[in-house]
Amino acid sequence: MDLTENTTKPVVLPVILKGPNYLLWSRTTKAVLCGRGLWNHIENVQSSNEADKEDDEKKSSSEKDTKEAKKEKWFQEDQAVLSLLQNSLDAPILEAYSYCETAIDLWNTLKNVYGNLTRVFAVKKAINNLTQEDMEFTKHFGKFRYLWAELEMLRPSTLDPATLNERREQDKVFALLLTLNSSYNDLIKHLLRAEKLPSLDSVCSQVQKEQGSFGLFSGKSELSSANKGAYKHEDKKSLMCDHCKKKGHAKDKCWVLHPHLKPSKFKEHKANLTQESGEDQSQAGASKQGGEMAMIANGDDFVRKSDLEALFKSIASLKESGY
Repeated sequence: MDLTENTTKPVVLPVILKGPNYLLWSRTTKAVLCGRGLWNHIENVQSSNEADKEDDEKKSSSEKDTKEAKKEKWFQEDQAVLSLLQNSLDAPILEAYSYCETAIDLWNTLKNVYGNLTRVFAVKKAINNLTQEDMEFTKHFGKFRYLWAELEMLRPSTLDPATLNERREQDKVFALLLTLNSSYNDLIKHLLRAEKLPSLDSVCSQVQKEQGSFGLFSGKSELSSANKGAYKHEDKKSLMCDHCKKKGHAKDKCWVLHPHLKPSKFKEHKANLTQESGEDQSQAGASKQGGEMAMIANGDDFVRKSDLEALFKSIASLKESGY
């Protein structure tokens, strides 16, 4: 069966692989290939070893022609599957893995890149940090199920004792790496890029070496300084003075009880504020006094309308009396 059988339109995968959506892409791609009877190009590869060549020599010419025709058909279908996979890749990913010449080579390469230890660690970290908060339970449970489904796909169920022991050791290493702070991010990336995850003892040894290298080019450990600064900042916020009832310091560091502990820059700043405040009050008093004096000085030249009306009434009454 080919990709155009029973349809006039070419097959297009519904999901474009961009990296983090590898689980969704691989599932939808497998469903399409299985529906077209082409999944055998991912699971099986035609062999062309020496035994096949010897058998070809014993076969008749017609049998050889039949086998060559089957090989040709297989090659055409495989290139069609390869083209289908390539068309479902995001441009940067296609450019990076365009060297793969068969469908199974491309599929296994993508699986190793996006289904490797780094992705397993990322999914475990996402599950560990997943919280509902204000999200509806249905949506929260959907994310939870999606992450576990991806983890089960990356690490399928097995009864093989060797595989189970290997995964048990990996889980211990993952649990340890999840507890480390951001100072070890480069080391974590280095460990996860390996084809096989080191043992827990080996990882502990590398973590200790990394911790020792933090202070190699400085007077003190960068990790210790970072942690010390973080804890100091958090502890200072939680302090409460029993005397002044203010946050940020303890009673033995209170400036009210111990004025000598107050930094000089704060004393100078307060003195400057006091001096400026006194000058402002003096200027304000002088301005107010000057304003009142100006009003008094200008009072002799000021004639009110009521005074004029009273003067006019007095003159009118004198006229009426014959004066």
